Parts: sequence; structure tokens; C-alpha cells
Amino acid sequence: MADGRERRLDEIRQASDEARRRATGADLPDESLPDTVPAPSRRPKGLTGTQYESWLDRQIRQAQEQGLFDNLRGHGQPLAPDDQNVRAYAGDDAMGLKILKDNDALPAWIELNREIAAMRAQCAKVLDAYVAAPEKARRERLATDYRRLVAELNAKIDQYNMSVPARSLEQIRLRVELELRDADQRRWAALDR
Repeated sequence: MADGRERRLDEIRQASDEARRRATGADLPDESLPDTVPAPSRRPKGLTGTQYESWLDRQIRQAQEQGLFDNLRGHGQPLAPDDQNVRAYAGDDAMGLKILKDNDALPAWIELNREIAAMRAQCAKVLDAYVAAPEKARRERLATDYRRLVAELNAKIDQYNMSVPARSLEQIRLRVELELRDADQRRWAALDR
């Protein structure tokens, strides 16, 4: 155990000697070294002018020397400018949005908004078919389909309104009977022409 300690003290003396030589650019006489070397601290206070390489810095340097960073996306290209939208958010929101953007993903409420837009278009097609249908039985089937679609759409709108970050982005639910009444008026107006 004493041999290990002596060996460690010798290593520390050599490292200290080497650091002083690098700092001053000159060889130091052996008598300038103290006889007892204090136990090394976790973070060396260091000599002025010396470079301190942390464990992490050493790991990064060794990885660079081995070429592990050579195949990274964007290697050798300038960094992209900061996204101006990220600056509008602070802290965790900014980090979360950056992660989503880097992975070509969107926040859940934006994905839900796209689904709502697609369902609104589908409801509009069913309503247009309702207006154009000449026979009453077909219109009744289309009205039933429309009621089912609007119920699903309104459930998604409720979910969207609960998750949207700003109240100004909330959407209004569709009112089935009012929409069907307007469709009937359009159908009657088309028949009158």
C-alpha cells in the first residue's frame, strides 16, 4: 500500500514539474519541489498559466483523435443560425420545441389541428352530397353519416381546445342541426333556380 502511495506521489511530482516547465518555459531545479505533496483535490486550483483538462474534455479530445465525430450530420459546415421562434419561448418549452423540430415532429395540438381540418373537409363533402341528393332516403343516410362525423369531430375539437397553449387558438364546435338546416336551405334554393 505504501508503494502505491509513493508511486502516486512520484506521478504527481512529475506532472507538477512538467506543468511548471510548460508554464515558464524553463527547467526547474529539483530543490524547488516540496518534500511533501498535498493530496490532490478533485478540482486542481492549478498553477497560473497551466491548462487543465477535465475528464470530459479528455474524452472529447480522444474521440476526436479517433475520428468518431467525422461522420456527424453537418460536419465541416457552419452552424445553422438560431431559430427565431425558439427565442420566443423560454426554458423547457424552447428545448422541447427544438427537439420536436430536429426530429420533424409537431406538438400534439398541431397534429390534432391537422386531423380536425381533414375531418372538417370530410364533413363538408358529406354535406355537399346531402345537398345534391335528389331522393329523401339517400339524404337521411347522409344526414346520419354527417351526425356521426360531427360527433367525432366535436370530440376532437374538445380535446384540441383542452391542449392548445393559447385560448385564442381554440376552435368552435359544429352544431349539427344548424348545419343541416342551412344545407336544406341551400338545396331548396338550388331547386328554385
